[in-house]
Amino acid sequence: MAEEKLSALVRRLSPLAEAGPAVWVARVGNPGEVWVLEESRTRWLVKVLKSPILESSEGQARLIRRATPADLELHKNLREEAQRLVEQAVARAEGLGLCMRFISGELDLDRTFLRLFFCSPNRVDFRELLRDLAGSMKLRLELRQIGPRDVAKVLGTLGPCGCPLCCQGFLHKLRPVPLELAFAQQLLLSPERLSGACGRLKCCLAYEHEQYREALDGLPEPGEEVTVDGRTGEILGYQFFRGTASVAWSDGTRSEIPWGKLRPREGTP
Repeated sequence: MAEEKLSALVRRLSPLAEAGPAVWVARVGNPGEVWVLEESRTRWLVKVLKSPILESSEGQARLIRRATPADLELHKNLREEAQRLVEQAVARAEGLGLCMRFISGELDLDRTFLRLFFCSPNRVDFRELLRDLAGSMKLRLELRQIGPRDVAKVLGTLGPCGCPLCCQGFLHKLRPVPLELAFAQQLLLSPERLSGACGRLKCCLAYEHEQYREALDGLPEPGEEVTVDGRTGEILGYQFFRGTASVAWSDGTRSEIPWGKLRPREGTP
């Protein structure tokens, strides 16, 4: 069984800005600080999000020291160099006729390892490209294919709400967002309204779902028959922010009524 050690939740200062645990080696730092992380013979800069936490030390990266101003300046220069190397990869991929859109790249602090991020509608056989680039750049190289949600996270933009994308801010991990969440929240199934900058369902559907579930708990489901003030009708749907339900009455009329007027379902206290 792996030993538990003092760790921290950190976010990489990289295009994909991945978050995960890392083990403290010498001393424990504080949230908000930038540290040097060592992993698989490479060193990277990370920002501490939460510390300390207890996590299994098995297979984790190590936080070896706090970053210096020289580390930050080196990181800035390496980001600029990585972008130039991305341009070389784009030209070489086009020469080989590969359908690849390169998004960004990152170099480790020792400039021995290059990771290039790309997207493509299909799987790509990039073995020849990988050999060519590794030979010409004299670097260990990784080509990582990412999906539309990660592309939006790397490129960055504003969401429909006018705020920066959640995936670039407080979301530590991108999780699947099933269409059932839109049904449960009784949203109009309009791709333009439900899709985020990535073209996939908005992440906020997932982390707001519990609020909708609690608010609608105990209320009749859409399609159920209800009797209110002596009138019988069918629930059409709910307006969450107004706290009302749309009802189609048996006389052919429709109206909105407050949730409090709805007779609870059988068995509900």
